[in-house]
Amino acid sequence: MPKQVRHDVFENESIKQNMKNRLELKILLLIILVLIVGFGTYVIVSINRESKVLLEQQREKARLFSETVMVGIRNVMLSGKAPYAAELVSDARENLLFGTLRVYDNNSKEVFPDEGRGIISGAGDLQVRKAIESEMDVMFARKDSIGEHFVRIEPLMNERECQQCHSGNHTVRGVTRLTLNPELMTAHAKDMESNNFKNTQREVVEIISNTLAASFRNIMLAGQGELMDTLVRRTARLPFIEKITVYDRFGAVHFGEEENLASEASVMRAIENEGPIIFSKKNNRVLSRLIPFRNEERCQVCHGSKSQWRGVMEVSLRVNQLKMKPTDLEHQLTEMLQATIGVGFRSIMLVGKGSYARAFINDVRKIGAVQDLRVFDKDANERFVNSQLKDHGLKYVNRALLEDSVIEAMQIIEEEEFLVRYAPLRNEKRCQVCHGDDHTIRGVVGVTTSMAAVNATIADNQFYSLIAGGATILLVWLVLRIFMKVVVVKPIDALGNVVREVGNGNFSVSSIIQSNDEIGELGTRINEMIIGLRERFHLEKFVSKQTVDYVQRASEMGVKLGGERKVATVFFSDVRGFTAFSEKVEPEKVVAMLNSILSRQATIVKKFGGDIDKYVGDELVAVFQGEQMVQRTVQCSIEIQQMMRSIPEQIGDDIAIGIGINTGEMIMGAMGSEDRMDFTVIGDAVNLGARLCSAAGRGQIIVSEFSAKYLQNDPSILLTKLEPIKVKGKELFIQIFEAAAQ
Repeated sequence: MPKQVRHDVFENESIKQNMKNRLELKILLLIILVLIVGFGTYVIVSINRESKVLLEQQREKARLFSETVMVGIRNVMLSGKAPYAAELVSDARENLLFGTLRVYDNNSKEVFPDEGRGIISGAGDLQVRKAIESEMDVMFARKDSIGEHFVRIEPLMNERECQQCHSGNHTVRGVTRLTLNPELMTAHAKDMESNNFKNTQREVVEIISNTLAASFRNIMLAGQGELMDTLVRRTARLPFIEKITVYDRFGAVHFGEEENLASEASVMRAIENEGPIIFSKKNNRVLSRLIPFRNEERCQVCHGSKSQWRGVMEVSLRVNQLKMKPTDLEHQLTEMLQATIGVGFRSIMLVGKGSYARAFINDVRKIGAVQDLRVFDKDANERFVNSQLKDHGLKYVNRALLEDSVIEAMQIIEEEEFLVRYAPLRNEKRCQVCHGDDHTIRGVVGVTTSMAAVNATIADNQFYSLIAGGATILLVWLVLRIFMKVVVVKPIDALGNVVREVGNGNFSVSSIIQSNDEIGELGTRINEMIIGLRERFHLEKFVSKQTVDYVQRASEMGVKLGGERKVATVFFSDVRGFTAFSEKVEPEKVVAMLNSILSRQATIVKKFGGDIDKYVGDELVAVFQGEQMVQRTVQCSIEIQQMMRSIPEQIGDDIAIGIGINTGEMIMGAMGSEDRMDFTVIGDAVNLGARLCSAAGRGQIIVSEFSAKYLQNDPSILLTKLEPIKVKGKELFIQIFEAAAQ
């Protein structure tokens, strides 16, 4: 195979490997791209459809809940039991697991506000935890920008009757943490300095009685009046309480002991005054306070609406036990109020409705003497927290009132997405009996539902779709890669190995691909190409390199007869003694010997850059061109003679070589006919070279005068001038030289 062709094959070997990888990658990427586009479109459409369904379901839930609450409020109001509307809204809030509920009047003011339901986990400090663990009261002073305050923490024990709802595996249900208003205590201190202790006593009675009144109201509103005896009984056990009694509006006792009763006139006077009255007993050792209870609208569900008043509560306090020093009084009053709160809280909790316990705590917080009241459970989590949440829906409330239509929208609240629905509660004809007909809308019911769960579901769907898509694409990629390896890459790689071997000069390989597809067809074509290359490669052995170069340089019109003048050096070698040798030895041995000599000569000729033109029997003809062509020819000849002297045991002593060398201008080109031609050199210089070879003796190198001129300055070559000779075709004698190694 031509040297240049092999060089190109080797040079592009890595490129072909990279191109093979890129081809496989391109096909895989194309298929994966199609999968991504197709599968991605399907996933996007499916997720959008599922998202719309989930959103519609959320809207339907909000709509159903809103309509249910509106129907409930309307029916409760029409039944004449308006106070139950608050209870209905509270129960609805507890059952609303996916959002919040707000109710507004027709002035955009919220009614039935949600209070005391907040919880702050782990809010209890070290003092709170100490009270829970020790099951004892904890008292300490706390300083702030206003001054020093007394703080008292009292455990709420898990009594036997509490265990009906709460488990019995703990002794403390929680604690209350109370701080009194410092302004009140400052006022008490001033009263004591001015010896106006009666005013302080009256205020203490007012604080304790208002706390008990708050617990009484909430128990009654819960519809558990039969449990009022529990409150009365527990209150009577307090050491600073003389008595607690509840009268109806006519002065008859309903709850409490029937001893040392207040006069009917006192009861009626409290009602007539429409406010509490205070009077002393037992030589000013006891102060009693009568608190009238209005028959509020929410109370009329049970008590009817015939009278403006429901009754009167009497609370008698042993004021002679009050301390006379401001600091001592603050501690004592804190303890008394906390004990009263505990009694009221426990009594209400027995009702079994936490909403009324929350209402009681909020009522106590509104008492002026209380600066801070906090409740913690047994795990130090703060309960009954009034979360001051900003109402983000007022603009939608106003729109619903203005447009008299349902408003639905998506709203971002504190970086979280919510679905809001505000539906107007219309003032129907049957409602106008109580509410009048001067307005068309009674209020608005707003339901705010968090989209976090829906968005999380959508995100999960997207995530799992991506995972499924990625797994599908990966699986398809693996299958396609295996398929490509087996069906495409492996056969192509086998073809590549065959081509690589051919590039390395091995023409004995062939493709063994048996498939009937395009790759199999390609393998067949490659095999046909290898056969052609093998034939051409072996054919090159029968022609000179100049012939091959000439063919490669030929134009598309093909090789044409003719030649061109060139200065070159011709080399002729002829085996001496060959004829006699061939007569004595078998033909096979003669051919073997001749091939051995010619093969060695050919190797040396190629070594020195010569091109073998032809073999003529036992004669070898070679042409040298280029720089130092004469020097290379002579050196080649010297090495050939040295080679012949080194193998006498193989060829015998009778075999030798004579060499003739001449340099000159000659014609080099294609000679012969259009059908059969030979690329060779002809001319007088060539003929002279042949004559010099004939004149050379055994082991002799004869150089013409023309060639000798190129060797005069070469110290490695020794030239010996010989007698001129007469050669055929030349009229004059020819000067010759014998060349040898210096």
